[in-house]
Amino acid sequence: MAKTLIYKSDEGKKQVLSYYETLLTQWHQPFRQITLETTFGNTFIIESGLKESPTILFLHGSGSNSAMWLGDAMILSETYHVLAIDIIGECGKSSENRPEFKNGNYSGWISEIIEKLALNRISIIACSLGGWIALDFSIKHPERIEKLVLMATAGITQVKLKTIFWIIITSMMGTWGFNKLNRMVYGKLTIDNKALEFASLVKENYKPRTDVLPVLTNESLRQIKAPTLFIGGENDCFYDSRKTASRLKENMENVKCLVLKDTGHVLTNQTNNILQFLNS
Repeated sequence: MAKTLIYKSDEGKKQVLSYYETLLTQWHQPFRQITLETTFGNTFIIESGLKESPTILFLHGSGSNSAMWLGDAMILSETYHVLAIDIIGECGKSSENRPEFKNGNYSGWISEIIEKLALNRISIIACSLGGWIALDFSIKHPERIEKLVLMATAGITQVKLKTIFWIIITSMMGTWGFNKLNRMVYGKLTIDNKALEFASLVKENYKPRTDVLPVLTNESLRQIKAPTLFIGGENDCFYDSRKTASRLKENMENVKCLVLKDTGHVLTNQTNNILQFLNS
């Protein structure tokens, strides 16, 4: 399969992945690193918790990797079998291959992972791009899904046009633009220094995808029967969380939606809400 160049240079790739390795030293639960061969490219997975416990897949957002789940994994690994997956074509340790969003490529990729790891039914906790992948997989393979947790998910509403405009503008404005974009994404959250450093490395060295994620149809959403929790921020700069919640409620039978006040695209401290939902 042809390799996609997702970094601006080999040195830039080295810097991003080196910082990722540093972040993984903070994964406090005992864990195992797995590299799984799939048709779509090698896939890096962080496994923690007991294998005999119910399985949760973590799927991160665009321009990120599984380090974003450090806090959640520390708690959820106590009672669940946790598999944090680096999405292919993103800035983790999986293949740089970026298949098209259409034609079931990503649901096929998740299916291969599940088959190769001999999993049965799973729950998925997913953010942004990961949310779209989780939804697409749930539509095509409803028999595999126990529960869904969608955080600031893509795939339900279009990206806000003003955000696309600001991304273009800030990309040409150096440090000021970087800080402005971070403030849009993080909202009123205090930005952790390590997260800021990683975001800076990604901006300098990584080429984000520019193709648009498909918005899922009402008919497709109605095929999802698994209990679902959606969490979004009312000030999400990418997606309108209230419209997302409304559309999910209109088309899904068993969905709970939390739209958080004074919150942007980045969601923190939601582990208790997630645990309560998973355990209910």
